[in-house]
Amino acid sequence: MKAVIGAVLARWPRASAGHTCAVMNWVKGLESLGWEVWITEHLTSDELEGPEPGHERSPQEEFWHETAAEFGLSARQCLLVDGKSPDLEAFRQFAAGADLFLNYSGQFKLLDLLGDRMTKAYLDVDPGFTQLWAETCGTDMNFAGHDLFLTVGANFLSPDLCLPRTPQEWIPLVPPVPGEYWRARLAAAGRATTADAWTTISHWYGYNDLVWEGKIYGGKRDSLRALANLPRMTGLPFSIASDLQPGWEDYDAFTGGGWNLLSSAEVCRDVPAYLRFIAASRGEIGVAKGGYLVSRGGWISDRSVIYLALERPVVLQDTGWPAVVAPRPGLLPFEDASKAAIRMAEVEQNLDGQSAGARELADTVFNPASSLAPIFARLR
Repeated sequence: MKAVIGAVLARWPRASAGHTCAVMNWVKGLESLGWEVWITEHLTSDELEGPEPGHERSPQEEFWHETAAEFGLSARQCLLVDGKSPDLEAFRQFAAGADLFLNYSGQFKLLDLLGDRMTKAYLDVDPGFTQLWAETCGTDMNFAGHDLFLTVGANFLSPDLCLPRTPQEWIPLVPPVPGEYWRARLAAAGRATTADAWTTISHWYGYNDLVWEGKIYGGKRDSLRALANLPRMTGLPFSIASDLQPGWEDYDAFTGGGWNLLSSAEVCRDVPAYLRFIAASRGEIGVAKGGYLVSRGGWISDRSVIYLALERPVVLQDTGWPAVVAPRPGLLPFEDASKAAIRMAEVEQNLDGQSAGARELADTVFNPASSLAPIFARLR
């Protein structure tokens, strides 16, 4: 079987290891099942920065080709700039015989390059906001031309879903994680041996809040602020890798609450550093955007499943996901800071057992063969 993934990589050439790994969950997940996979992306020349000293290509082009090489995709990639690429002919030949096009975040718009044979699937990785932008803001989300509409809102079929209904029939998935691949990458990177703190990684500010039927669909900042005192409540060490800076409104509340503040630019500088950071954690405190909490769409983080694969338990904010994935050792829900503290204590009572449960979840529930089955059942 053959697949093309419309990736979003070159657009973010710096400190983007978390996003890179999120995309590669799908690439390496399909490859683990025996699929041959190409990646593609398109930019305009206006989006390219000038080459850095000693380089002939823009940072975006450099990052694309370095990433392709890192993940064994140099011979199976096509980066288009103004619709042109030296790899375009080989790409078109592969696409003509491919079975699946997976359009990550719907960002790839040159669908006419793909031919008519393959099933074209739109992959929504921001469930709730994608639908709100389309229905309340009138934003063109590039839905046209796709055969399937996939979402990592695992609870999207629930009658309690609190979102506008779009014309698309959304097919819920849980994010895949190729556990063996990430464990091998970690071993090559030099696995950290200590589990020092509960950790999370986040941008502090995102896009503007959206409003629908009187409800506010916000970003992650408010969810984070509600956990400012969690270290004091639990007596446990917590670290957050973010872009939060001294002098910002929330900085003192988090340092005063006992959080160790780290630079996300450093933690996410490359994939080995990112994997080592996760492996050095006691586990993840998984924080959700406010919009995910309100919508009850069942979002599960693509980062959380990598924690699980690296044998790190996850305490993940309840977005509706427990209705689809039953909580169990390795993955537990919380609603607020007090519930998070209770869950942390539960995990700490048997950290080894929770870690084993995390790996089992990654290798069963979130295994690509299981998580991607709804796609395979709908291929032409």
